[in-house]
Amino acid sequence: MNSGTDRVPRLIVGISSSRASWWALAWAVGEARRRGARLLLVNVFRPPVASAAETGRDLPGPSRDPYADHVAHGHELILTAIDQAVGRMPGDVPMEQQVVPGRAAAELASFAWGGDLLVLGCRHRGWLGRLAPGSVARACARRTDCVVVIVPEPSHIPLPVPLPTGPARGHWFRWMPHHGARTAS
Repeated sequence: MNSGTDRVPRLIVGISSSRASWWALAWAVGEARRRGARLLLVNVFRPPVASAAETGRDLPGPSRDPYADHVAHGHELILTAIDQAVGRMPGDVPMEQQVVPGRAAAELASFAWGGDLLVLGCRHRGWLGRLAPGSVARACARRTDCVVVIVPEPSHIPLPVPLPTGPARGHWFRWMPHHGARTAS
């Protein structure tokens, strides 16, 4: 029987419909290739609150899984994230998918163990949004003992860099022989 120390660490990536999770996935694929690690892509959905009549429990015959549509949608989100982040998954990166009901922070933290990396995307929400409680990444960091990597979504606003108005000078590299150097005769 394998002990807990024989387990290969994984990179667990939280996948949602946000572009930030796609950036996190792109980073995680590169890191998994570098480490030779496995990827676990997890989509967590909020289970709907429905009455027994809406779930079909009063109907005769086999009952339909009330989460089937949510699970199918979660797998579609994971495939979309792979397509948007890396085009297709590299053959040298082993990958698993999980779509589970629950609260994102609690479920993601439950997948992570000591040697794993939990990789999450972070949207740019402005300074007020960053101060607001409720961040999934912050809640995961409080709940798990593994390293939590937060990959920020790049800004869509270009950096304001002024263009030079005068002639370019001062930054050109040119090799100039030292004036005091002697040449061999």
